[in-house]
Amino acid sequence: MNSHPSQEKRIPDELARYLNALRARVRRYRRYGILPEGRGTLRLRARRGSGHVCLVCGEPILASELEIVIEREHDPQLLPETPVYRLHHLCHVIWLTESHPRRWSA
Repeated sequence: MNSHPSQEKRIPDELARYLNALRARVRRYRRYGILPEGRGTLRLRARRGSGHVCLVCGEPILASELEIVIEREHDPQLLPETPVYRLHHLCHVIWLTESHPRRWSA
């Protein structure tokens, strides 16, 4: 029997570690106010990647990827400082799963 795990066995472990690291980063960013808590007063748009860096994973969002743009509701007192968040689709899904469900709006 081979003592080294097969490549097929290692890929899911590496993927699980990567996803867990993204989840931990989302929780940390929410705790420190870098990412919003939930979807209540946010506007979401999806578009082709713009090359901007994803807030969660730190990688550029390529034109071949879906970019999720999250904007807070405009507050005249904050303009032009209203935050805009750009995320990969996967990073957005992780943000949604880590957000508190009671704060979600219909």
